[in-house]
Amino acid sequence: MSEIVPATIREPARDIPVVKSVDVLVVGGGSGGYPAAISAARNGARVLLIERNAMVGGTGPMSFVTEFLSCENLSGIAQEVAERLARQGGATDAFQPEFFNLAFDPEVLKLVILDMLLEAGAEVLLNTLVVDAIMDGDTIKGVVIENKSGRQAVLADVVIDASGDADVAVRAGVAMQPKETPQPMMMLCRIGGVDYARVQDYAHSHPEDFVKSWGIPPGAFDGGKCVHIGGWFAAVKAAKETGLLPQDFGNYFSLFGATPANLKHGIGYIYAVRVIDRDPTNAQDLSEAEIEGRLKVRDFMPFLAIVPGLENAFLIDMAPAIGVRDSRRIVGDYILTTDDIFAARSFEDEIALKVYRGPNIRGWVRHPTDGSEGSKNHGLNEVPTSVVVFGIPYRCLLPRGIEGLLVAGKTVSFDNEAHQRCRLMPECMAMGEAAGVAAALSAKRNITPRQVDAGELRRLLANQGLNLTRAAIRIEQVREILASRGVHLAKA
Repeated sequence: MSEIVPATIREPARDIPVVKSVDVLVVGGGSGGYPAAISAARNGARVLLIERNAMVGGTGPMSFVTEFLSCENLSGIAQEVAERLARQGGATDAFQPEFFNLAFDPEVLKLVILDMLLEAGAEVLLNTLVVDAIMDGDTIKGVVIENKSGRQAVLADVVIDASGDADVAVRAGVAMQPKETPQPMMMLCRIGGVDYARVQDYAHSHPEDFVKSWGIPPGAFDGGKCVHIGGWFAAVKAAKETGLLPQDFGNYFSLFGATPANLKHGIGYIYAVRVIDRDPTNAQDLSEAEIEGRLKVRDFMPFLAIVPGLENAFLIDMAPAIGVRDSRRIVGDYILTTDDIFAARSFEDEIALKVYRGPNIRGWVRHPTDGSEGSKNHGLNEVPTSVVVFGIPYRCLLPRGIEGLLVAGKTVSFDNEAHQRCRLMPECMAMGEAAGVAAALSAKRNITPRQVDAGELRRLLANQGLNLTRAAIRIEQVREILASRGVHLAKA
């Protein structure tokens, strides 16, 4: 007879040692987290950054998203990161924000971030999971962690949840936005053997075979004006007809990450493999997504032999972790909506500006949940594209009903479609930078983050280089470049 397994097991009560007490605790070392830790430390706070992985940097080094996408308002800590990357050979020094995407070397990014954290005086604790929130009524007082040293507690005046999954917030009892079908996850990979000259020659002679918004190289790939190209529609269609690619593959793929060094050595990154309908907050789903993604990359690689410019490509490595677009999102003091974006709204407490390039069409998202990205009437080749600037309010970072906690990154208080238009690394970095300054002010003045004066916060952010002025964004140049690439622009 099979043994009956109990439904639960009672864990004995125990005392948990407090190993650290700080002004500001940042959970997560990705695009929302490391700017928060840097800016809090630079503003005088004692800071500890906790990261579950063995490295900082988030989806760049962990998931091979090796471009800062939509950099039209590159400023503040994000601009400093870009400048340091260029000085260390990890990115171009000739980037112009209106060309959208800045490619970088993920290994150099890791070092740049570590330098900035340590120079600011922030402490870093890697390979550590946050497993619970320490609450006093509706106020967070710290977190419980697990690592090689066992189960411990860290106390803090202010906690910033930049975990990417709102792990602290959900354990603190913060209300979450309703769950919807998540955007596809993606398993990215790095390849060698790229013939960039042949890629660009083919693109110039077959412009109809490529996504216009990413651009046909204006001349040659240069690591600045063009670092990313998506398309090869004809090859994908032919491969699906012959069985070289599965019918559910999608309609195109992308080659990206064309830094000067990668151009020289024939190295690039491939966006092709999508994993649909998996919940990143479910351990079994996430594990199965990692496995499915890696097997699909293996099956995809033979297809490149028929792609002009990639005939000799070979796999170097797959990303250490699958890329997750969707996760939990908190209910904050304000919920940014799709209407706010379409209307290019401004807010008195806005702590970041974002340029949105896409259709003002309800239901349209760049990465559909069913994997139909790039299909007819979906791609920016067909639908009218708007270019607007909107603000992100500080209130989106404040979890409704909970004190002492800020949230930064893709899990802030956005509705579903707004989130899908505003979750990329540059805006997450801006939100993190703002959360760090607000947390430092809160700790220094013994007030809650909710009591921080938004006007003072905005002044401090501007003083440290974060652009909050719409007129400083080269919006007309953005429109001109999109038009030059054949994108169908909506009327301004």
